[in-house]
Amino acid sequence: MKGTMFLKRIGGRSIMALILVSVLLALGACIYAPASPTTAAAPGVSIVSPINGASLPAGDVNVTVSVSNFNVVDKQGQANIAGQGHIHYFLDVVAPTTAGVPAVPASGTWAHVSALTNTFSNVEPGTHSISVELVNNDHTPLTPPVVANITIGVTPAPVAVAPTLSITSPANGASLPAGNIPVTVAVNDFSVVDKQGQADVPGEGHIHYFLDVAAPTTAGVPAVPTSGTWAHVATTTYTFNNVGKGSHKIAVELVNNDHTPLVPPIVANISINVTSTGDGGGYGGSIQY
Repeated sequence: MKGTMFLKRIGGRSIMALILVSVLLALGACIYAPASPTTAAAPGVSIVSPINGASLPAGDVNVTVSVSNFNVVDKQGQANIAGQGHIHYFLDVVAPTTAGVPAVPASGTWAHVSALTNTFSNVEPGTHSISVELVNNDHTPLTPPVVANITIGVTPAPVAVAPTLSITSPANGASLPAGNIPVTVAVNDFSVVDKQGQADVPGEGHIHYFLDVAAPTTAGVPAVPTSGTWAHVATTTYTFNNVGKGSHKIAVELVNNDHTPLVPPIVANISINVTSTGDGGGYGGSIQY
């Protein structure tokens, strides 16, 4: 019995030893197994803006792209380095993709830049295709070619509407008592803003009011008379004070933020007749606010 138990114990230990060795060998195989080769992610390009099918006004069209797994560098004309290069932008041109041949069209509008944005200038109304292509430093296509395409519609630019200005009160030829004369105007297609002295912005500005002074209209020169009664305000009403008896002329003019006339000038004029002295009694040449 003792001999039998001893053999069983020895046999059990041997089995355990064999199992342990097998486990260690398996772990070693896992640890020292050669790594599988990894495949580099393919470069990609997409057009972020404008979107496919976009409708845009005629003029400049800005194109923005997104690039992945590719370094956009400014090494045009230098030796090729895998994974880097620049971008070709094409307008109404099929992107050339012949391997080893520079992606340069024989004609048409295109650009080669090291930037994620490019602007096509003065794009006319109609349907247009835009293509972008990742290329090597020597302008040749990648292998395989990496290209993105969209189609856009360009509509005619809206026709600018000229501002208009009219004096709604007093009426032309009105007879009024001497004293304060309120003037009201109507303005269309022009924003009257209080930005006097600031940089000009197309379509906005303020109003100059003139009493018995011809509105100055020289382009680029502030519409400021050398003498006489006038005012520069950002409102469509203004009151001339203490206007005396007699015939008077009222002029109003739309001006830029820097007080210069619009081009062409926008001016309205009326004549009035002040028939009595009222309680005003005359006026002097001055700037009124």
